[in-house]
Amino acid sequence: MSAVTTALAVRAAVPGDAVRLAEIWNREVVETLATTDTEPRDATAQRAWLAAHSPAYPVVVAVAGERHEIVAGYAALTPYRPKPAFRHTVEDSVYVDSAWRRRGVGRLLLAHVLRLAVAAGHHSMLARITADNVASRTLHEALGFRLVGIEEDVAVKLGRWLDVAIYQQSLVSRLHGPGPTWS
Repeated sequence: MSAVTTALAVRAAVPGDAVRLAEIWNREVVETLATTDTEPRDATAQRAWLAAHSPAYPVVVAVAGERHEIVAGYAALTPYRPKPAFRHTVEDSVYVDSAWRRRGVGRLLLAHVLRLAVAAGHHSMLARITADNVASRTLHEALGFRLVGIEEDVAVKLGRWLDVAIYQQSLVSRLHGPGPTWS
């Protein structure tokens, strides 16, 4: 691992992280096609979003600095669908501050939430990624996700129709035995 990666730590997000998470999120919402969401969040909305998560659906942050005071990015697990039949399937989200990209932050976060998903007993993890987001697609592929479909022209953002790539990873083998490592 690089020196930058080893200087990073991952911890559970806390309400005090809300402003920083909103900053990272809002840039992606307003300026990029990394998410199909179009509504920025203020600190209050971000705290409510954090509060809606549970141990089975955690939010974690990658932190750096001597006192781990710099939030470089975050990842979250959410229920895939609200119906009971989907209760063992989760969806991941990973967002990295633009100043911290290409330093292993996304990989660290995604590997961490994969381990948390296994520990929580989830069966499958999905990622819905705008098709042009090559960095996120490459990250997910590197950690064992496979492309299972493309939704064509399903979202409009910044004046463009977007395709969404759906990636999936079965967590079952990790529940019952050794599998590839995610670190």
